[in-house]
Amino acid sequence: MKFHRNSPHEEESDKDGDKRMVNKEGRRGRYKVRWRWWRPTLTPNEPFTSSPSPSPQRSSLNPEYSGSSVDILSDGGSSQSEEDYQIKHSVSLIKAPLSPDNYSDSGISLSDSIEPGTKLEPRLAMPYIGAEAEGNRPSWRNIRPASIVQFPRPCVNPDKEFKIRTVHFTVPLEHHKPSGRQINIHAELVYDTHERNRFDSWVPACRASPILVFLCGGPGDKNPHDRSPALNRMLIEKGYVVLYADYRGTGQSSKIDSATVKTYNDTRDFAGAASYLSLFRQDNIVRDLEAVRLCLEEHLYPFSSTNGNGGDGLKWTLMGQSYGGWVALTYLSFLPGSLAEVYLTAGLAPVTIGSPDEVYEALYSGIRRSNQRYYQRYPEDEVLVREVYNTLLSRGAAYELPDGSKRKLTAQTFLTLGRKFIGGDSGLEAVHDFVGQLHGQLVRNNALVPSPEVLKEFSKLEGFKLHSRPLYGVLHEAIYCNNGDTASEWSAQRVGKRHREYKGWLQGKHAAEGQRLYFSGEMVLPCLMPEEFRYANDLVASKADWEPLYDLNRLKENTVPVRAMAYQDDLAVDFELSKRTVEAVKGCVMVVGKSGWNHGSLRNNTDEVIRMLF
Repeated sequence: MKFHRNSPHEEESDKDGDKRMVNKEGRRGRYKVRWRWWRPTLTPNEPFTSSPSPSPQRSSLNPEYSGSSVDILSDGGSSQSEEDYQIKHSVSLIKAPLSPDNYSDSGISLSDSIEPGTKLEPRLAMPYIGAEAEGNRPSWRNIRPASIVQFPRPCVNPDKEFKIRTVHFTVPLEHHKPSGRQINIHAELVYDTHERNRFDSWVPACRASPILVFLCGGPGDKNPHDRSPALNRMLIEKGYVVLYADYRGTGQSSKIDSATVKTYNDTRDFAGAASYLSLFRQDNIVRDLEAVRLCLEEHLYPFSSTNGNGGDGLKWTLMGQSYGGWVALTYLSFLPGSLAEVYLTAGLAPVTIGSPDEVYEALYSGIRRSNQRYYQRYPEDEVLVREVYNTLLSRGAAYELPDGSKRKLTAQTFLTLGRKFIGGDSGLEAVHDFVGQLHGQLVRNNALVPSPEVLKEFSKLEGFKLHSRPLYGVLHEAIYCNNGDTASEWSAQRVGKRHREYKGWLQGKHAAEGQRLYFSGEMVLPCLMPEEFRYANDLVASKADWEPLYDLNRLKENTVPVRAMAYQDDLAVDFELSKRTVEAVKGCVMVVGKSGWNHGSLRNNTDEVIRMLF
């Protein structure tokens, strides 16, 4: 087994017999090391073997591989930063000018001290073996570092509390096909304005502090750094550098929108569209983040095996809100060696379920209780809701919203406003006010069309907004498909039809006199999907051969610290299913939020949530 060299330099021996790299014109230069991916040279019958790795992180990523080491030698006791790097093994050296900017951005500092005989290892999740890496099945063992394609200069937030450094990465669309189609991942590093960070480089901050990756809700949501300044402030005060990354398909990463599926629809390749959209679940999000971690590890610790956590290599701290918890638990299942600790808020994914139906049965029970509270508070709305629904249904109404989103107010979409109940009493009040306005115009005044103001209000209340985040609709049920033989088949709609409060309106039937209609909650129904995604979404809903999202055996043996906050009245993440997840993850500690807190309490009660969680 050997490294394949691809270098414009030659070797020469000095007077002591040691070899030195020189350029072909005979001049000695100063070099920085850049690791190249390599293929081991094996004979047909030669097994792949290596010596045990001293690094627990690398052995957890791949217990069978420790990497080949490279010796860095000193020259006559001179300062390493002033002399050539002398390499015993064949690795590529890239000529680079010796400057603070160049060295700091490459992860190498002028102040770095490298002792003679220091052993270095390439940062690999596993050796690049062509047959396995180019196979047709995803793997957790062949993830390669992402590539940095853009690294703009940092900026300071308006309050001058912290710096923000944007980084653009490229990763494979399918990580088991690294030479195939590439996609972009947009990320933002947020760190303090300490004196050590006065230069443009982000390296000192990231070396001095552990990196916390904030995983936002979704699926399909963007993840900007400025959504919660209070959260940034508290995490930085706790000593973290915070990394925000837009998941694949969202925000400023390679985005999924109507134009994405238009090409497929124009050629009626709906199966192709469904296959493409299926690549954007949390399993591939984790692979993207692991590729980013490996890339930053190369930049931050090219000559050292220690990190800001005091451990080996770079390890993430994860903080997952809502769907971010789904991502975190998938990470914990398959790449626990890459993690230092995990914090979850309203993010205990239901890892023990057998099908999405279990989730929606639980969520319908929760939203039913909220509907009961709604009608107890506003008993007059029982009649108003029924009359508005029947009026919309009788007219066959499909009032297009004035925001250009092509969303429509129909009898069924009207009854999806229960998603506002997730916000607690304020959500109940907002729906009540809207019901009164709509009833006044369509029923009492018999207006043919609601006013633009009422339609704008519906646009605000309809919280799914699938026109701007279609992946939320496409994958909302797929994120619960874990066992590899279960299709969601529009689970939320099927389960809803089992309940009398929902069966009638889900089937498009008129409500009888005296019948109470219930609003739905955190359920994506076919009536909500943008037209251009419906064919592909039907195919995604019929897909059964999903890759596993969790490894329950690994979670039972978990050694990574996990603390999770859950809310008893959470209408998006069922509390009882959350307790089952805590039991399934060894060492997971549940912190129960205060009475009245809900799914969005991390944003509404940031200081208290962080104090209780940490």
